[in-house]
Order: sequence, then structure tokens, then C-alpha cells
Amino acid sequence: MARLVEALNRFFGRVEIIALGLENERSAAEAALAKDMPLEAREHARTILSILPDSAVGLALWADAAEEAWLDHEVVTALSELSKRVPWRADVWLRLGRAGQRTGWDGARSALERAAAAPEERDAARLALLDLCDLDLAAGDPARAQRWLDRIPAPLSSAPDRDVALRRAECALAYGDLDGARAAAEILGQPGAADGRAALVLARLTLAEASAAAGSTAALPPADVARVLDLGLRALVLDVPGAAELCAALVAASRDVLVVDRVRRVVRAAGALDEPTWAAAFAFAEGRRDDARQALARGLSAGDRAAAAALLRMAVETRDLGALDALAARASEAGAGAASAPLLPPDLVRLRDAAALAQAGGADGAARALDALDAVTGEGAAWAEDIRRSIVRAWLPPPEDAAEPRAASSEPRAAPSASSSTPSASSSTPSASSSTPRAGVAAWGEVLRELARTAKLLDRLDLLAATEALAVERERPLRAAVVGEFNAGKSTFLNALLGEDVAPTGVLPTTATLHWVAWAPDPFARIVVRGGQDRVVPHAALKDTLRALSAAGSKVSRVYIYAPIERLKRVEILDTPGFNAPDPDHIAEARRAFDEAHVAVWLLDAPQAMKESERRVLAEISALGVPVQILANKADRLKPDALETVLAHVRDSLAASAITSLTPPIAFSARLSLKGRLGDEAALAASGWAEVEALFAEQIVDASDALRERALRRKAGRIAAELAEAASARAAEDREAVRRARAAADRLRASAAYLRRERRNIAAVIDKALEPARRELAADLRPIAALPEERKRTDPGIRAYVQERLVTRLSSPLSVEIARAAAEASGDAAAGGARGVRGVRDVAEDTRGAAAPAAEPPPRAAAQVRAVLMGMVAVHEAPDELAARSIAGVVEAAIDAFAMALSAEAEAPVPAPASAAVEQRALGLRAAFEAPAAREGA
Repeated sequence: MARLVEALNRFFGRVEIIALGLENERSAAEAALAKDMPLEAREHARTILSILPDSAVGLALWADAAEEAWLDHEVVTALSELSKRVPWRADVWLRLGRAGQRTGWDGARSALERAAAAPEERDAARLALLDLCDLDLAAGDPARAQRWLDRIPAPLSSAPDRDVALRRAECALAYGDLDGARAAAEILGQPGAADGRAALVLARLTLAEASAAAGSTAALPPADVARVLDLGLRALVLDVPGAAELCAALVAASRDVLVVDRVRRVVRAAGALDEPTWAAAFAFAEGRRDDARQALARGLSAGDRAAAAALLRMAVETRDLGALDALAARASEAGAGAASAPLLPPDLVRLRDAAALAQAGGADGAARALDALDAVTGEGAAWAEDIRRSIVRAWLPPPEDAAEPRAASSEPRAAPSASSSTPSASSSTPSASSSTPRAGVAAWGEVLRELARTAKLLDRLDLLAATEALAVERERPLRAAVVGEFNAGKSTFLNALLGEDVAPTGVLPTTATLHWVAWAPDPFARIVVRGGQDRVVPHAALKDTLRALSAAGSKVSRVYIYAPIERLKRVEILDTPGFNAPDPDHIAEARRAFDEAHVAVWLLDAPQAMKESERRVLAEISALGVPVQILANKADRLKPDALETVLAHVRDSLAASAITSLTPPIAFSARLSLKGRLGDEAALAASGWAEVEALFAEQIVDASDALRERALRRKAGRIAAELAEAASARAAEDREAVRRARAAADRLRASAAYLRRERRNIAAVIDKALEPARRELAADLRPIAALPEERKRTDPGIRAYVQERLVTRLSSPLSVEIARAAAEASGDAAAGGARGVRGVRDVAEDTRGAAAPAAEPPPRAAAQVRAVLMGMVAVHEAPDELAARSIAGVVEAAIDAFAMALSAEAEAPVPAPASAAVEQRALGLRAAFEAPAAREGA
């Protein structure tokens, strides 16, 4: 930066200095500065000031000499006095702010803000804005730092501003915005050998990207570790602030001996091995966490903020809550009145509180912990995600093996009424449960509450209803679907299972539908007719009623059959239509039964078992995750040898199709079993029913809790997957909206900067372009031309008329012309003569959400232009004369006002979308459901 005295010599004459005989002192001071003799120059400057205390040149010489002699307190004193003489000089305020930072002067920030506010000295203002950004980055306020960067005009050349890009990358990293950091880093390119700050930014970005992909710093691929280490050590050697913390954190999380040894050699060469930061880092790397914390505690006790920063970084990288506790304790000892930045940033305070709530347990604690974690951003975001997923994983412990028999409750279920739309009329909504889940049983209160919360936030009422249905299903008996092709004997099997002739048999496939058999104290059936009234009939009338409905062309949706059979208190049966029925609606209804069933019993027709059509549907059921038990019916039609051959074929076909049966397939006769259950002892002995009965009791009834748990998880997992997909789509839309809003703000800033920079040239062009409007204005004012001058000056009515005509005629064309000039700044003007205002109009669309009419500037900017014209008329002695003269000065003022309006729109905050937190929670819940499924598959 040029010396102040060189700049001020051009603006301040030396008359006083010469008159007082001080010219030799001035020349000697400048000569001493040129010879790098700042102390001698300082003496000459002090001599001038002793005789002429208010000399701007003398103060500038003193400031230059003191700065080169590293006498920063004198620099502050000299520049403080000089700023009173030349308060418009941005370079004076800039140097005062920088010297104030070096000495800890309280007015340093204010001085930099004064420098940043000087529009005429763009270079000094730009440097001041960069310094203010650095101050806020160091204070942990990236949002404010970003706003300083937003005020820096775009460069005139096509080359991007690397200083701004560097700081934008730092702000984005502080936010945890990897996309923004990546975009800014592309502008930086590869850092030079001496560009330590850019190297540190790229190291931090690489580390953040690799950690996000790997899940933690400790799991980084060797190639990423090597790149981060190369860049980090370069920044460390160049003594870049923050480099030591990054390298120490990398060492603390590493278990690679070569990495640790490489860093140790660099630190040893710098003589810093005993510093608390490095001692702790190497102790962490060697697994000595207590020693690491003790080393950092020594640094904290000594007031070493570098040790605090290192402990904070290591805590984040190693997920060490104990380190956060140590920092919190130290902050508490320091007291709330400490002026320095807090040892524990607000994000990590929230994270620590959330972790404590999660460890305390209970539904309320988990919910509050998740809410607190939603607000954690920046470097703590990955850690917050780990805690969030651990909370959700705890809700879903590994399920028990459903194949093992276990005791089941025999508590009776509530009986339905004839008007119920499902086997039970009871309803429920998800509610939290503070109890610890039993082994293998999910914490369904918390899971369902989280699903319902996410569904509401995403306006997915269908998934909210599905979640509420799961809450009801938890209280219902097990559901077993009896499936197979038509005429496989499903209804006969169901009747044998229940020991009564309940389900209708012998019904044609064209009239078949889903039969839901459930417990009730009285026997009856309810037929749900599509588009008609339900029919409630006794069991004996069911077949005839179904035939009558079929003959009348009525479509039966479902049949609910209720019976006072004890087994139905434990298991409800879904008797499905045949998959080879000719009606596609019946096939679809059978497939929907898979979703409702907890377990499926597939009946094969033994004489023609495992046809290709059966194999396809079984594979479909298996893919859905529904447990299946294979039974071969009509065994009485085959001889023993042939039956064994059939069972072997079934087993081979299942193995070839990767389909698993709960137990090996069993052959039996449903026809003989039903006879036996109704009293024919010989038929029962020949049916093979005893083995089926034992299987049903042990593998289905006694395992009902585990089977229901498995089905609930399957259904809840599907809901979680749909919610995660919806949340990701919503978050992607919101991120794109934020990107568009920021791009719009950038265009606004570029246009505003261009208008300010080129306002004189633009004003001259616009002044000529307004000639047609001024001619129309002159025609409007012609009626008052003959009036006496005194009346034109004093009559308020005439002045109001002139103001109204001038504003009406000039405000719109003036605003449009300025908007056209602004559009050129962002390269949005159309080719040829149709220049238009597309750039500014697009900005208006992005910021207001509605398209502006053609050639219409933003309303706020147009209002500012109108205000300038009204003010011009108000202060002009003869406003009627404005139609005949150049108004370039007024146009300049309008351009400034227009630019200020664009800048104000650009500064409007872009709120972070809440969908990001919703997405993280939805993804975490989906991952929790997928993890047990992956273990089960393995």
C-alpha cells in the first residue's frame, strides 16, 4: 500500500510548511522513509507537528514512519488525529483499523467500517470489507462475514476475485455448505507454494467431503488423508491461523503410524512438541485420551485459546463429549462477562445438550434431543447426524427370530360391531412411550410419532394415515393370509383350521373375493359391496347372498366373517382369491392381502405343485419380506411314493428360486382334515392334519409377536423410505430455490456496483434518451408558460401541477433506462436493438416470486427514482424550466437511488430452509430401518 504522505501531498499544499520554514524537515522525513530509516523520519515528523500540530502532511509522515518502525500505538494516535482532518479518506480509516487490530484498540472495527463505507475509494473500501469479513470469521460469525463480502462490487475484468472467493469458501465451510465451498474453491484453483490460506481452505474442504462420504474422519481413505495432510502441513509451515488445529485434529483421529510420524517430525522441527495442542493430538492418536485431555486442560488453565480451539476441533473429529464437557466447564469458570469469543460455539452447546438429553433416555428426552440437533450446523453437523442416527437406531433393536416358538398373550381382543369397516372398530393415533423397548421389539411410540411428524411436515396425508393405521395394527391379532391359486382348497383349509364350516367353499372364481375371518362373540358376516350398501348376513346365508350379488352384477369388495372361535383371538385369517382367477380385480385384491398380512400360508395343489405361475407369485411375496409357509394340499390323491417325489420337487423349486419356507413343505389333505375336525376320526388320522396343526401352533400362533413385529417393521420401513424420498425431493427444491435467490442477489449487487461506478457516463446517455419525454413534458407545461414568473414561483397549485407532470412524464422512462443499463452489467441485454431489462426483471421475479411486466424495473427501485424527481421539483426555484435543460445531475442522483434500492433487495436475508433438518431426520429413520434388514439379509 502506498504511503499516506504520497497520497496527501497531492491534495494538501505545503504553503503552511514552507511559510513556517518546515520544508526541509518534510523533505528530510520523506528521504529517511525512502532510505528505510523510519525512526529518523519519525523525528522529523514530530518536529513538524510540534510547530504545526494540525498538519495533515505531518500526521501522515508520523503515521508512515511509526508503521514502518512497528510502533503501532503511535500509528493509532497519528491516524486518529489525521482521520479528523480528512474523514473522507478511506485509506486513512483502513490503516487506522488495521493498526487498531494489532494493538487491540476498541475502535478498530469502527474504523474499518468507515473505510468500507467510502464509495469513491474502491480499493481501500474493498480491503476494509475483506478485513471486516476476516474479523467476523475469526469471531465465529460466518453470516455477518458473508454480508461484508456481498458488499464488494464484482471486478470490472473477467477474472474472478480470488480474495473474495477464498473467504466465501471459508464462510461456506463454517456453515457446513459443501456445495458453496466447492464452487468457491473452483475459482481458487490449485494454491501456490506460498498461498497457505488457500491451501488450508482446500484441506478443510477435502476433509469435510471425505468425512461426509466415509462417515467419520477416522475412516478416511488413505488418498484423502494424504491430500489433506499435504495441504494442511503447507499451511502449518506458512503459519496460517487454523492450520495447527486442523493438523492436530487429523492426527488425533488417525491411527496411521506413518501419518502421525510425518506430522511429529514437522512439529519437532518447529520446537512445538510440548505445546498442549500437539501433546494432546499425539496422545489421542496413541489412544491416551485422559492424557490428551489433561494436556489441553493445562493449556486451558493457562488461558491458551489455541489449546481451547484444538480441544474443540479434536472433540468434533473424535466425537469426544468429554472434551466438550471440559470446554463447557472452563467457559463456566471464565464467567459470562468474558469479552472474548465463547470457548464453545452455540452449535456445539446445543449438540452437547442434545447428547445429554439422549443419554438421559425417555421419549420426551429423545424428542427434545432430536429437535436440538436439527439446529446444529457447520462443523458439528456430521456429529449431530451421528447422534441423531444413534437415537433412532436405539428405537429399532435387532428383531428376534420369528421362527423360534415363544409364548403369546391369550388376552381377548375387542369385539367388532356389524357396522365396523374393519374387523375391529377401535382406532388409535401414534403416541410416545417412555418405556424401554423389550428385546427385539421396536420403541413403536417414538417411531410412529417420528413418522407422523415427518408426514405432517411434508403434507403427506396418505402416509400420515398409513402411520395411524400401524398404531391400530399394533393392537390387533396376528394376520395370516391363506394364498394360492384358485381351487387349491384355501377355504376348505381355513375351515379345517377353525374347526367349523365358516368360509364359503365351492364359489366360482368370478365371484371370489377376499374373506377376512376374525373373532366376535356372535357369528355373522358382513359383505362390503362396491358402490352399494353393506350386507350383514348369518353364516348360513353367505354363499347364497354372494351368488345373488354376482347374478345382479354387484361388485363385492370384501367379506368380513366373524365367529366366536377361540383361535381367532390370537390369529385373524385372510382367505384370498385365487391368483389364476380370470377377474384382474380379484388378483389385485389377493396382492393387496400381502400388504395386510403378517405371514402367508401358500397352498399348493399337490398333483400339479409349483407351476411357473406359482413360482412367480411366491417370489413376489418373498421379495416383499412376508414370511411364507408352504403346504401341499390334496395329498390324498397321490400315492406315498408320488407324494414324496412331489415334495422333493417343491423343495428343489423353492431352493432354485431362493424362496424360503418357515419350515420344510408339508403335505396334507384339507378335505379329510375338515371331515376329521368335524368328527370323522378316520379321516383326521389319514389327513396329515396333526403335523399342520403343530406347525401352525408353534411357528405361527406362538411366534405371533415376532411375526407381527417383523410385519410392522416392514410396513413402517416402507413409509420411512417414502418419507425420506419426499423429504430429499423437498430439500433439493429448497436448495435450488436458495441457490436461485443467491444468484439473484449476486446479479443485483453486480448491477448496483456497475450503476455506481459508471453513473456519470450512464447519466449522460440517459439524459439524451429522455428528450422525447421532456418534449412531452414541455407540451404539458406550455399552458403556464405565459404566467408571471412570480406566480409560477409562489403559487402552490402551479408548483404541484409541475411536480405531478414532471414525475408522471419522467419517472417511468428514467427508471426503465436505468434498468436497461443495469441489465447490461450482468450481460442480460438482448442482442441488437431489443436491449430490454431482462436481467433486472429476472431479479424481480426471483425476489418477489411473480413475473414483472416487460420493461418494468423493480418496484422499490422505481419508487426511489420517483422520490428523487419529487425532491428535485420541491427544491428547484423554477421547476417549469427543467423541461428545457439537461438534468444529468438529477439522473445521477436517480441512478444512485436506483442502485441503493438494488443493494437493499440484495441484502434481504435468505432463510435457511427447514426442509434440510426434515430431510436429515427422514434419512436417519430410513437408515435405521434398513440396518436391521441388512443384518437379516447377511
